[in-house]
Amino acid sequence: MLVPAPRSPLSGAVGVVGVGFRPELAADLLAAPGAVDFVEVVAEACFASPAARREASAIARIWPVVPHGVKLSLGSASGIDMDRARRLGALCRELSAPVVSEHVAFVRGGGREIGHLTALPYTLEAARAVAKNVAAARRALPDIPLLLENAACTLRFPGDALGEGDFYAEVVARTGCDLLLDVGNVYANAVNAGVDPGELVGSYPLERVAMIHIAGGVVEHGFYFDTHAHPVPAPVFDLLAQVVARIGPLPILFERDGDFPPFAALAAEIATARAIVRSAPTRPTLTRPTLAATRPTLAATRPTLTRLTRPTLAATRPTLAGPTPAEPTLAPTRPGLPTSRVTLLQNSPDVSPSEASALAEVQARVAELLTSPVDPRPEAVAPFDAEDVARSRAILQRKRVDDALPLLPRLSSHREAAARLGARCVEASPRAPRLTAVADALRIAEAAADDARLAPEAIVDRLLLRARFVGPAGDGSVRPRLLPFIRRERLPGGRVVWAIKGIGSSAEVRLIEPRR
Repeated sequence: MLVPAPRSPLSGAVGVVGVGFRPELAADLLAAPGAVDFVEVVAEACFASPAARREASAIARIWPVVPHGVKLSLGSASGIDMDRARRLGALCRELSAPVVSEHVAFVRGGGREIGHLTALPYTLEAARAVAKNVAAARRALPDIPLLLENAACTLRFPGDALGEGDFYAEVVARTGCDLLLDVGNVYANAVNAGVDPGELVGSYPLERVAMIHIAGGVVEHGFYFDTHAHPVPAPVFDLLAQVVARIGPLPILFERDGDFPPFAALAAEIATARAIVRSAPTRPTLTRPTLAATRPTLAATRPTLTRLTRPTLAATRPTLAGPTPAEPTLAPTRPGLPTSRVTLLQNSPDVSPSEASALAEVQARVAELLTSPVDPRPEAVAPFDAEDVARSRAILQRKRVDDALPLLPRLSSHREAAARLGARCVEASPRAPRLTAVADALRIAEAAADDARLAPEAIVDRLLLRARFVGPAGDGSVRPRLLPFIRRERLPGGRVVWAIKGIGSSAEVRLIEPRR
């Protein structure tokens, strides 16, 4: 019998309101440490940058630090990279983390790195894949709560067997993990599917929520994007208030990753969230039927979501509760992805290993569609929606730039020019199979070095990257530099800078600027 595990109380461990720690916020946060109760760091940023890791260790003396993973790919049918899991576990121990979090999503399929969190099909097989991967990851993680975050959907799988909330109920029951409920993602999924956000969040297993994420977004071309780069809109705050009114006060973390406002504006948003939490009633005791008692028709345990009138969005998408009988299920429109393979994603709980490979096949197809250097023709993307695929590809291009620019701190001081140049570089370059952000950063730095306005900063950033990485290889990939490195560069105007690194990929890189 799959019975939900007791919720891990985290409020006492991390406090009420936190924020994602970013270099752009560091000075203001350190000047007013009482503005937040805890901080979150992106684990992969600590893996990529020894300086970021040292910074995370330093701020752990001020606030509780929550490592947040984005690349473990807990939804991959092919399994997780155990080396990544071990590195995440080591970081948790180093930071004495009270909790760690990751996403219910996949970032690779068929040997391809997608580069961004891609939502799973809402099926039993996908929930089982998450449970298997979580069990593997736990062997490398310390004995602290692992929270699983719901993903935003930009590409929907036709023929989902479960509603969105029912899928996450399956995930928490099978893994024993509580949820990190991203209210912004729930809002985005609801608005883009033409569903009432309050009804959608009510379909989630709210009694298993242990922490909440909130972020801003924007509507572009009729689609709401949870950008982490805009103010939190009033409807998202309203949804947050609905959630805490139902489940009581919980830790809330603000995510802001770009277009940072004056800190006073962010502090005002934090104060709004803190007021919402303080006004919430004491956490009530929520009950939920055990999944064993409700199978095989788990969706019957929840009310049907009421669809809103949104002709431009709802008319092109399946309902969150699954397709109506008139809708076809993933027709065999492409060789290699026949109906017999895809419909297995709606299988029974006792699926065979050969049937389980259907999920891996579909994920490989999605990864191919999203990362192919050439835009696929609309007729070639079936059974997926061509608009969804095009939108997801555009998001991935933008994400590549967003991931690369933090590795170019000096060049990023020319934010708009660097972003424009970065967009041109990634559009013209296939995605590197490994260390994509580093490979893209090197391409951007190379291009910027030929621009007189950007050259001084770009040359120094490029030198520091070359000190730490070797490449690019023929396939565009780079790898960490294990051997020592010493090199100089002459900047416009004649100034000379040196970069020196010792043995090992994590050795410190020293930048030396001799006096003239």
